[in-house]
Amino acid sequence: MRLTCDRSVLVEKLNILARGVSTRSALPVLSGILLQAHDGRLDLFSTDMELSIKATLPTVVDAEGDAVVPARLFADVVKSLTGEQVVVESGEGAVCVSAGKAVFALNSWVASDFPQTSTFDTSGGFAIGREPFAETLNKVGRAASRDETRPILTGVLVTMGGGVLKMVATDSYRLAVKETKVEGGPAQEVQAIVPVKALTEVARLATTTGDGDIEVALTENQALFGLGDVWIATRLIDGQFPNYRQLLPDSFDHAVTMAKEEFLAVTRRISLLAQKNAPLRLTFSPGKLTVRAVTQDVGQAQEECDVEFEGDEFEIGFSPVFLVDGVEGVDGETVTLKFITPVRPGLLSGRDDDDFLYLIMPIRLSS
Repeated sequence: MRLTCDRSVLVEKLNILARGVSTRSALPVLSGILLQAHDGRLDLFSTDMELSIKATLPTVVDAEGDAVVPARLFADVVKSLTGEQVVVESGEGAVCVSAGKAVFALNSWVASDFPQTSTFDTSGGFAIGREPFAETLNKVGRAASRDETRPILTGVLVTMGGGVLKMVATDSYRLAVKETKVEGGPAQEVQAIVPVKALTEVARLATTTGDGDIEVALTENQALFGLGDVWIATRLIDGQFPNYRQLLPDSFDHAVTMAKEEFLAVTRRISLLAQKNAPLRLTFSPGKLTVRAVTQDVGQAQEECDVEFEGDEFEIGFSPVFLVDGVEGVDGETVTLKFITPVRPGLLSGRDDDDFLYLIMPIRLSS
């Protein structure tokens, strides 16, 4: 293999590929990037066996071939070189990288040692707008669990079809649902549980690279997402996603609408004193909301704001992080908090046509 390519473009692609490189696998080759030079282009692959990334860039290919290079070292070397062009050439057990008078020889693996977890077959795929996709995931994804002992909750239930994109995520302490109208999509409704890690990478690339739609292809056990010359493949999560509709109460006893930015600012300020898993205490009384936090051996804080509330005084506690996440996900100038009792979930929502719901479990308060 011998090729010449634009150094800055290669650096850009290596930064993307790094997100798929395994950092804790027992297989050393998974810490590498597969290079395949052929037909006037260079294909690059990385995988951690769950998430796989493919990127392509045009190159001058003098000799076709392939090799696996150590990802971090290869990227650091290419970044350190001067000049616009870089030459990559594979030999016996090593890959040479050169530019100008600098030459690096990096020990490499043979391509056959690198596991190909995806064929990146996009046949039968469809397109969907990247902006609504990224916006929906950014509102919902934070509610997905990061606890690998419950894999089903580390996924996002994604439903596409009929001009609508819906995503649902829960970590059992909170539930986020967002429905977005989109152009494009599949001819018939499709549904899959996609790991939040993969969707986060798709959303990140959607907001930082180029424009145009996201190409999506779903198979029985895999999802593919294409953004220009970059593809992300991930295994789907097998299992039954919780019936989130049963978790949403049919009615609430109280509904308080507040100015979103004011409530968010107050919540963030008082959260500074909600440390060591201390709850954020919300006390509603006629015409007033008091937000308070107390952390033993640290201190306490409280702030009042005017709200439209009638009835007996009511106090409920929430995780400050979870509450802020929910309020940030609401669009518009106001946010509505609905609740029943201090031990029943509260519901955050925005305007009626926002189609974003955020259910949050309260924290039982001590006196």
